[in-house]
Formats: sequence, structure tokens, C-alpha cells
Amino acid sequence: MELNKLKQAKELFGSPLYVFDLDMLRERVELIKSRLGDARCCYAMKANPFLIKPMNEYIHKYEVCSPGEYEICRRMDIPPEKIVVSGVNKTYDSMERIIRLSGGKGIFTIESMEHYDILSKVCSECNTDIMVIIRLSSGNQFGVDKAEFENIMQKVINDSHLKLQGLHYYSGTQKKLSKIEKELKMLDEFSHYIEETYGVCLNELEYGPGLSVTYFESDKPADQVWELDELRKLLDAVSGYKQITIEMGRFIASGCGYYITSVVDVKHTDGVNYAIIDGGIHQLNYYGQSMGMKKPFMKLVTDNSGSEMPWNICGSLCTVNDVILRGIAFTGINRGDWFIFENCGAYSVTECMALFLSRELVQIVFYSDNSGYTVVRKPMGTDIINSQMEG
Repeated sequence: MELNKLKQAKELFGSPLYVFDLDMLRERVELIKSRLGDARCCYAMKANPFLIKPMNEYIHKYEVCSPGEYEICRRMDIPPEKIVVSGVNKTYDSMERIIRLSGGKGIFTIESMEHYDILSKVCSECNTDIMVIIRLSSGNQFGVDKAEFENIMQKVINDSHLKLQGLHYYSGTQKKLSKIEKELKMLDEFSHYIEETYGVCLNELEYGPGLSVTYFESDKPADQVWELDELRKLLDAVSGYKQITIEMGRFIASGCGYYITSVVDVKHTDGVNYAIIDGGIHQLNYYGQSMGMKKPFMKLVTDNSGSEMPWNICGSLCTVNDVILRGIAFTGINRGDWFIFENCGAYSVTECMALFLSRELVQIVFYSDNSGYTVVRKPMGTDIINSQMEG
């Protein structure tokens, strides 16, 4: 996003501020879709739920991992058939509500025998049929092992209301292609084993490749077009599924987001230069960051010039952990200067410790060339949430 547009956003809305570039978001999704051929694209909305409505016209599916995320989809008029209802904590009450609201449309993941029991009971009581995918574990608390997969699969096959659609697999983020290749080979072999052993075809593979995003200047730049092309080659080699859906969150959303924060105080203590900003770690978080030791892609907007010196950029929270940058060289920083942090479109907006110290929730705006700026959330106080509620 051009600097003059971000300056305009700062002038219009102040700081701290998130700006999400919807034109960049659309270009990103269209690039992914064009490079992955027949594979469908599913957005893991936990990465940034604010983006789901703008994406609705060009994304295939949304992965929803909580009842709250499902309610957001309802308010944003996301069709239920585009929703994959995922998550480890499926309760009877939450599934009963979602199945009644959706009429059984969409896909429901099964991550345990308990999930099967809940979905089977709800569907029987509602006399509703649903499609399910069973999540295969990658060695953590999510999903089930291969033996339990087979046990659940046989129950689903014999269930009058549940239809087995396929398999779900996700093992993490920031992965190398060599690991993705190994995973896809295993998943392909498992699908063929299921068909040969049980005569059951797993129609769909929903797979999260976890392609890497480059956040820091010190990291080796990633050729993401090349990575997408290599991923397509790996997908083309998979023959055990009729349809593959690629699930992405960070890889889709990160590049469209900017975080703007202003310098509100400057001091020099025991030879260390400190700049205090009106934001902090309750609003800005990078995967792999460690106490401000890495410099993300960012800009300092200032009229100052001169020799560079090391600075610690600290936020507004009363904790020594609130360090955005530590010992990073800048020219002289004055009160009123401001920073633009890039690649903030994924996770920061919801993943940070937003309620700490009862600071305001940051303002959020969308930008597109056609519509200009649109406020999608004004600054919101959290003091009510963080105090005893009467009545």
C-alpha cells in the first residue's frame, strides 16, 4: 500500500490503527487460486475474522473453529454451505444450534469419537443429514490417529444421517515444502489404503499446507509464487481424492494488513534511548518475534535526519514485556513521529492480549481504490468487560 494512502489514513483516523487493504487481499486470493489449479481455497477465519465478508465473492470456503465464529458468519451473510465447522470443543448445544440454523448445509469435522456421538445424536433428533470429514492427527491434541480414524469412519458409514466426505489434516504453520511433500505422500497412501481395505473412497482432502510468510528483514525472502507452483506439483501427484481443498489463513491475510502507531513520549535512561508508542504488544504480534529482537518490515515516518542510533520501541502497557523493537537503529525519534508495521493482516487483530490494562480495542478500517476508507470498528473501551457486571 502506498505511503501517501497510509498517511491519509493516519490523518483521518489517528492512531493506533489497523488498515486492511482489500484490493491487496483480493489479488492475493486470486493469485493462490490461479496457481493451484483445480484445488479449492478455504480461508481459516481465525487468522482475521474481519475479512470474511469482503472475501465472500471469491473464496470457496471458510473454516470456523468456534460457535462465536459461526455467529460472525451469520451476521456477515456467509452462506452455510461455504462453512466448514471445525474445532476441538464441539458441544451438543453448539452443534444443535448450528445444525438447525444451517439445515445441515456445510461440512462438519470430527476430531474424536465424542464428536461423532454428538453429531449423530443431534442429526437424529433434528432428522437432518450432514456431510462430515474426519480429522487425522499430526501428533498433537487435534484429530485422531489412523486406528481411531478407521473406527469413526465405520460408524459414520453405518449412520443414516452422516455422510463421509473425506479427511482433514493440518500440522502447523511456516512449513518447508519438504515437510509438505512428506505429508501429502502419507495422506495419499492412507486414502488408497482406506479404499483397498474398506472399499470407501475419501472424496475430499482438506489440507492446510502452512506455507511460510516472511515477517522480518533478517529472514531469507520467500519466493511465494514459486512455492505455490511447487505446491501445485505436489497436489497433482495426489491421486487418492476426487477434490482437494487448501486451507490457509496466515498465507492469505498477512500481507493486506498495516498497523499504525504514534510516538507519545521519548526519553533517554542510563544511555538507552526509549520511544513510547500509543500501541503495544496488546495490538501487534508477529509469529516468531522474541522480545523485539527482530525487525519486521516497517517504516518510521519522521522529518528527522542525522546519524542512526539504537532505540527501544516500547508500548503503552505497564509490563517490561511490552517491547516492540529492541536496539534497532533509527535516526533521531521525536514525539509525534509514527510507525507503519507491515504484514499485520493475520492474527494480530485477535491474537494479542487485548484486554490487559483495559486499554481500548484498536480502530480498524478497510481500504479499496473503489470505496476509499471504511470504518469497520471504532475504538472500543474494555473497562466494562474487565470489571464486575452488575445485575
